[in-house]
Amino acid sequence: MKHSKQQSGFTLIELIIVIVILGILAVTAAPKFLDIQGDARASVVRGMEGAMQSASDIIHAKSLLEGNNASNNGAITLKNTQTVQTDYGYARHDWDLAWDEMLDANITVLNDTAACTVEFCVDESFDITSDLPTGVTVDEGNTALVIYPNGTAKTGACYAYYTYAEGATAEGSVPVIGSITSGC
Repeated sequence: MKHSKQQSGFTLIELIIVIVILGILAVTAAPKFLDIQGDARASVVRGMEGAMQSASDIIHAKSLLEGNNASNNGAITLKNTQTVQTDYGYARHDWDLAWDEMLDANITVLNDTAACTVEFCVDESFDITSDLPTGVTVDEGNTALVIYPNGTAKTGACYAYYTYAEGATAEGSVPVIGSITSGC
């Protein structure tokens, strides 16, 4: 009696078909996964915008409560005894005199166009007019305090910004806070 051996496994043609199907899936799905890093940076930038808005609102409210919002040379003392300089109740457009004390993050001053290699980088005099949406204007000669995340450069259109006219021209104006995420 002769027993026949039965082979099991895939034929060469079946393996080629599976590889082709996997290749098609990879080509269609890969672009969606490749943009995850950009989406993450954009989320970080929008989170920083929210933190800046909250910090600005808190300083303004504290200034109103203390009654020192009628001057272009005010100061708010925080619980940790640090001081935030204000103009008419709003934080100044200045990293060292205001924002360094207001934000609790690892932020490094970087005034060139190099990529940020720490958690966040800041430049307090960046011209943002070319990145702004139509109809949005800023004070301070179109410059803003910009904070951009690790792995980006301020020229890359991936940052949160704060701008406020300081001095006597600030009376009656409010800060402009936003984010640009088109380059994230």
